[in-house]
Amino acid sequence: MDEGLRKEVEKGFKEVFSYIKAILEEELSSIQPDRLEDGAKIVVEQEDLYEDWIDKIDSAPLPELEKIEQIQHSDGIHLKIIYSLTVDEAKHIRKIKIKSNGKVDVYNYITTERKINGVNFKIKIEYDTYGNLIFTLEKED
Repeated sequence: MDEGLRKEVEKGFKEVFSYIKAILEEELSSIQPDRLEDGAKIVVEQEDLYEDWIDKIDSAPLPELEKIEQIQHSDGIHLKIIYSLTVDEAKHIRKIKIKSNGKVDVYNYITTERKINGVNFKIKIEYDTYGNLIFTLEKED
């Protein structure tokens, strides 16, 4: 990927993530620590994020090809392709699944990590078609 394009993509991602990070911090500050014992799912309505998510996450070209995997299924070969962009404390991941019948599924999400009350959590951030920002917290072992 051209260095100029990469910097533009990183800048857009950082802008969106800084906004999302502020929302995440606000939500984490209001949650009871004992509710996080086994992880949690937090859903926040954020319709105003829609255009930025589409422009800077869903349609952004990603520079790193992490994996191409062929998976044999009973109906034929399926492909799984993973692209990513890592900046500072977050990673943008795009998973593309291509089924043998030609159906293509694309998933975009962001991962980050936080230490909450001395416990490490992996946080997956998604945005659904209804305008909801979804934070899924999983305790790391």
